[in-house]
Parts: sequence; structure tokens; C-alpha cells
Amino acid sequence: MKKIFRYTLAVLLGAMTMVACTNEYEYDAPSATDQGGNATISAAKTSYVFVPSDEQEYVVTVARVDSTQAQTISLTSDNSKFNVPASVSFAAGQRTQDVKITSDLPAGSKEKVNISLGESDAFLYGGNIVTLTSSVYRMFECVIAQQTMYGGQWAGVIYELGGGNYMIPGCFADGYDLQFSIDFKTNKVTIPAQYIDYYDDTYGRIAMTTGSATYDPENLLITATVKFTLPDSGFSFSGTHTVYIMFGSDPQK
Repeated sequence: MKKIFRYTLAVLLGAMTMVACTNEYEYDAPSATDQGGNATISAAKTSYVFVPSDEQEYVVTVARVDSTQAQTISLTSDNSKFNVPASVSFAAGQRTQDVKITSDLPAGSKEKVNISLGESDAFLYGGNIVTLTSSVYRMFECVIAQQTMYGGQWAGVIYELGGGNYMIPGCFADGYDLQFSIDFKTNKVTIPAQYIDYYDDTYGRIAMTTGSATYDPENLLITATVKFTLPDSGFSFSGTHTVYIMFGSDPQK
């Protein structure tokens, strides 16, 4: 029995030794002298969305490890649709600098660019590449009509958000955007319940819920049966109402 115990203990000790050995790694410590270049690059924002009327501008930040001397840092990019300066110059004592990048992407496009530091300028132990993505929504003119609640018709714009999703900024009132989606296979329109306006301090916001909505591709017309409510106060407007939204051009082309 003692022999069996000694044998078992020896096996366990051997296994523990092997486990201990597997947890030991060899690695090379960072060189105190060779740390590559002197710069890093970063961006507080890497994903951008624009509408056709926007100025397409982006910002990346180049920082230096040693800022005692004046220096020029080179930049490269892999997408010529983005205007990236070839270099950025630092004065002595200047540690960071924001670099503006621009583009002129057409509506409906989505692009990506990788912006890198020059190989000789990149600090080995910091970020040396930034990836930016940019989407430009298509925009359509539209006419909105609602006779009983808001009365009359008015012009607006529709932004195409992708995937059949759309938005009308300030559709019924400034600051309240109307979101909806269209399934062009069935011509069904989905308009989620959402706030569309502000009534007053007593009754609060106006919300719109939709019972049914369809899209007529021949006339480019959305017809929606809706109800307006005052959820902040618990009141509602009586009856159902009809909202019409007409595209100024075919969203499927």
C-alpha cells in the first residue's frame, strides 16, 4: 500500500512539474535603444455617415514620443478617394497634431481607408495605422400630406439609410425624425411607434403609431393609417388619420 501511495505521489509531483513548466514563457524585452520611429496615429472617431449636402471631413491625431526637435512625419493611405496629406510637420515642443482628411464620395457609397505612418516614422510600441469608414446616404425630395391633424402638405427630404430603411428629418416638427422601412418585394411599409412632435408643457410629446402602411411603386406613394397619442399625459387624439409620403424619384433606381 505504501509503495502504491509513493508511486501515485511521484506521478502527481511529476505532473505538477510539467504544468509549472508549461506556464513559463520566454520573451524578448523591448529594446531600450531600437524602438522604431517617433510617432503614433489614432482617431477618436473612425466611422462616419454623411448626407450629400455635408462636407466630408475626418480627423486623425498624430502624436510624437519625443517632441524636443522639429520634425516632419510622413503619412500613407490605400484609398485615393480620400485626400490624405503626404506628411505633417511639427514644431519643436509640439507633441500632437490633428490632421484633417477630406473626401467627395457620391451619394449611396460606402468606402474604407487605412491611414498609416511612414515605416521609418512609426513608433514600434504604439498605433501606426487607423482605419476610417465613410457612408453617404442617398437623399430624395418628398411631399408629406396629412389633412386632419396637421392639415395640408409640405415638402421634405428622405434619407436612405441602407437595407430598406429611411428617415425624414423633422417630418412633422423640427427635431423629430420619422423612421420607416420598405419591403420592396411585398410593398409593405413598417413605421415603428415614435415621437414626432411636442404639443405643450401640459400634454408633452405627440407619438405616432401605425396600424397599416403600404407603398405604391407606380406612384412612389406611401399611404399609412396612423393614430396620434399624448403618452406623457395619458391622453390621445380621437380617431385614426391618414398620412401620405410621396418620393420625388424612384428609390429603387
